[in-house]
Amino acid sequence: MIEIKKHIDLLPEIKNNLDHYIQKEFGHIPIVKETTWAIPDWTVINTIDGEIATFYNVVQREILLDNQVLYAAGINKVITPENYRGKGLATATLKETISFFFNEIKLDIGVLLCADDLISFYGRLGWYKVTCPVYFNQPRGRKRWQANTMLLSQKSEILEPGEIDLQGLPW
Repeated sequence: MIEIKKHIDLLPEIKNNLDHYIQKEFGHIPIVKETTWAIPDWTVINTIDGEIATFYNVVQREILLDNQVLYAAGINKVITPENYRGKGLATATLKETISFFFNEIKLDIGVLLCADDLISFYGRLGWYKVTCPVYFNQPRGRKRWQANTMLLSQKSEILEPGEIDLQGLPW
């Protein structure tokens, strides 16, 4: 069963479970440990028999793409717990729910800060890599993202921006 919920409305025990999975999956990665991250606005959870089978978060925000304001869905923390991997659940969940953010919430673009080994996974879902500088805020000032950035457009157009400013903390 797939649910899309405002992150603030999640029960504390659900947030604790999600945080456990996030820490297990990403907690050892230096860029993750060294970065202050945005709090999600939305969480998408796919459960099977009451257990979390896969989930992801969305940060909803205005960003600048070549100084043009766009309303973005910043996708983060796409995680499938080990006992549910290999079943296509993350793929199915993303395919089934991303349209909610474009059609219901009326976001213009999806933005993903992505590890090298996940580019082909997201590429199969219509995301494409951009090579422009991506800037974001941190407590000690503005920084440039040093890993991959991918975009998803509802209109299937391929944008090639010269610069992206996330206008806040990264996701």
